Amino acid sequence: MFKRLILISILLTGLSSLAEEVPVTITPLKKISTADKNLHEGDYIDFKDIKSGEVITGLIRELTPNGFAGEQASILINNFHYKNSGKKLNGEIYIKGGEHTKYQELANNGLAPATYIIRGGEVILKPEKSRLVVFFGDYINSENTPIKITAAQKISTSRNEIEVGDKIKFQTVKDTYKSNKLYIKKDTPVYGIVDYVSENGWAYDNAQIDLKTFYTRNINGKKISINSPVSINGFDILKYKGKKFAQFFNYCGIVFRGKEVEILPEQDNIQFNIWL
Repeated sequence: MFKRLILISILLTGLSSLAEEVPVTITPLKKISTADKNLHEGDYIDFKDIKSGEVITGLIRELTPNGFAGEQASILINNFHYKNSGKKLNGEIYIKGGEHTKYQELANNGLAPATYIIRGGEVILKPEKSRLVVFFGDYINSENTPIKITAAQKISTSRNEIEVGDKIKFQTVKDTYKSNKLYIKKDTPVYGIVDYVSENGWAYDNAQIDLKTFYTRNINGKKISINSPVSINGFDILKYKGKKFAQFFNYCGIVFRGKEVEILPEQDNIQFNIWL
């Protein structure tokens, strides 16, 4: 998951082409919130062109839920295109949830409990009230296809069980389509090669596993190699494990010892996206 320090940023690509970029103001057709448990990376969401009223679809490239210790939610949306004509829009939109600045000031002055007991702000986009800008131009981004995967084996750093070069088994969560045709079936095995491992340590030093290359097979049995970085951090996955009340105690523990990576397929529904 990529780290960004900005609150809201519109990132343009293809500027070197010197093509004229025409701004298009859009608003979501329905409320979008990172608090919605049915909203995931790889989902498509609909917006409306404020000027023409046409429907524009965008792809959720990254979605990070909020966590305790004031950790804000964030969402990255790109691959915009007009639903009827198929015309593509340039650039992407990244939004981070609000910060509890007043609470932080009170906590710093000893007038409120430590900030690790509160959750960071959610990203909320509302029809008509939330207006964002994307650009239409001659330069077109190539559309990436998301493959949603989940662990098919236990993944743990607690006993130095994983080393660089190890193969970790995942499986696809749902059918994957490419150019509107079935490309990879649901429950297809996907193998990721460990590129980096870091043990946990004291005081917020969380364990981490990085994978860069994945292998799977398409519906015709052809082997596919996919280069798509995935980072599994012991702290980051806490927000996906258990109910919010139970998560609170896990967050408290990081003051003393960083969190291990621990994913159990039979009880943890933690999903990742790799991109074709």
